[in-house]
Amino acid sequence: MRNGTSWLPLALLVTCVADASDVGSDAYLSGMPKVELHLHLEGSIDADTVVEITNRNELGYFTTVEEIEESLANRPPGLMGFLEHHMKLQNVMQNRQDFYDATFSLARNLHDNNIVYADLFFDPQAHTSRGISFEELFEGIDAARRDAEEAFGVTINLIMCINRERSVESAFEMLDQAYPFRDRIIGLGMDSGPEYGNPPVKFAEVYARAREEGYFLTGHHDVDVRDSLKHIRQSLEIIGMDRIDHGLNASDDPELMAELVRRDMCLTGSPVKRTTDPALQDVDRIVTLDNAGVCVSLNTDDPEEFETGYLTNMLVMFQDASGYSDADMTRLMWNAFRSIWLPEPEKKRFMTQLRDYAIAHDVDWDNVVRR
Repeated sequence: MRNGTSWLPLALLVTCVADASDVGSDAYLSGMPKVELHLHLEGSIDADTVVEITNRNELGYFTTVEEIEESLANRPPGLMGFLEHHMKLQNVMQNRQDFYDATFSLARNLHDNNIVYADLFFDPQAHTSRGISFEELFEGIDAARRDAEEAFGVTINLIMCINRERSVESAFEMLDQAYPFRDRIIGLGMDSGPEYGNPPVKFAEVYARAREEGYFLTGHHDVDVRDSLKHIRQSLEIIGMDRIDHGLNASDDPELMAELVRRDMCLTGSPVKRTTDPALQDVDRIVTLDNAGVCVSLNTDDPEEFETGYLTNMLVMFQDASGYSDADMTRLMWNAFRSIWLPEPEKKRFMTQLRDYAIAHDVDWDNVVRR
């Protein structure tokens, strides 16, 4: 299936490209039209919205912004520590209005970051397992993203994710529940964890059915997980995914990088930083992939759960860490634009925004599209 989209309002586009004079890199990155391809609803609910929802639902935690900040500061390191906080956040949402408010407030933050298009992950199993119907959660998310497009000019498409630690039967059940809404869901992904012991091939039959039902396919391949390279190859050769989420360990394997280039397969990198991290994660890997000609893009993953925050701030941090020029940064964003899952004419309309903005700011376009 191919969801439709509307065009960004002309006034906002003019704002993006109007002034090419004497602009610094931070200002260039701030004004740049942007795309997010790796963004989780459950990790993108701003603190004020979380507090509003928890108090409305009379929950016993996250009733103040300070409680949220304390939970973030004290979470254990690693994926499971991340998920401990993340799962508490996702459990805040109890009904259609909660899902609506979370999605609409996120869209406002996307607009503030000049994000014109986003693919948004949501995790149905994490909510249906708590007794919330697929219809209730989905209708809240879908109504908000439609209202947000009208209010902010941000186009959001939806990717539902398999929780990889759950059973294959549970994943098939999710597909059954989603079937009546499949024309409003653009893709099937796979997240959560642990990844080791739950490889992509575990869900090969689920992905095959999803392909038959018209979904694009992607899945998480977390960094420095045992058998990460093997999992990336499974996704390429067995599943036939259309994108690879994370997947940055491919930088360790020249043959795999060459295969990614041959397939023009895009990796959605997320070089995030926690307050306890000494530096931004995975910068060297992303530079290695980029230098090898791999299509790698920059995304925030869970902006409310990392110091890197939303996309503008993360891009500034990445440029500072990598020494990349504005043309180099534009190339990484161009990779995201050209990896949008839309019919070619609609995708090109989005791509034109970035090209026009870069040229208006005297960026070397030949360096952007050097491949």
